[in-house]
Amino acid sequence: MNLEELGRLQHPDGGFGRFHSMSSDNYLTTEKALRRFWFLNLDNNHPIVSKCLDYVKKCLYKELITTDRREKVINWDAFEELMFSSWLTLFKVEDEKVISTKLKWKTVTENSIIDNKLDYLEYKKQYRLMFGKQGQREISPSSFYMVTLLTDILSPIAKQAYFNFIMEKGIYYIYDKNLYELPKIFDSKYTISYLIAIKLIAPYAGKNDLEYVKIWLDNNRTPKGDWEMPSIKPDGIVFPISENWRKRENKKRDINLFINDVISYL
Repeated sequence: MNLEELGRLQHPDGGFGRFHSMSSDNYLTTEKALRRFWFLNLDNNHPIVSKCLDYVKKCLYKELITTDRREKVINWDAFEELMFSSWLTLFKVEDEKVISTKLKWKTVTENSIIDNKLDYLEYKKQYRLMFGKQGQREISPSSFYMVTLLTDILSPIAKQAYFNFIMEKGIYYIYDKNLYELPKIFDSKYTISYLIAIKLIAPYAGKNDLEYVKIWLDNNRTPKGDWEMPSIKPDGIVFPISENWRKRENKKRDINLFINDVISYL
């Protein structure tokens, strides 16, 4: 999806229909549009992005109600607040309610640390203390939303403990496998998902925690010093970054731009 197409599909309120779709096959939702903006490295000053983020903010304040089906298995109000706040955080939108949401999840997370580790049983307890008994299960601490929301707010001990927890669990909605284990095949869509997860968790890492990823990427350079991934297909969300991949050099440039962007976070 290019920006011209997204502009045509954007609703007058700034959204793109249903909101939540991180694991959905729907053609387009507001989350898919936001993901596309992020992978295109657009900031909150871009008109189409700004209009969409205004929509997200109104949803956070319940000035607008999404058309999503309210799931009963989790506390949907807490989930929506987390989800909207996370996207606003990712695009660096400053807002009092976003800060309030961050502080709630900071409290839950930091109170779940026992012996420098995130204890999942304690997390479930702290979650219920904060958000009540609504919902059959707790919102996963390894979700994309929590990783995004807590990036710059945890204490040093909690930050390291949370990093270790996510590295073992992966990031739900992105790459829910152990991040210490590198993808077996470099030229694959799993590598792209893995690197997105690494980019998201990198702000929590210590100085050399992700050095093995840099070594792995270096070992997969071509003799020319760059990367080629012939198996990767355009998906309209992550790729292409350029207008299209009809020219081979466009694909190569996009792949290298993507990997170098990840490296800049390591």
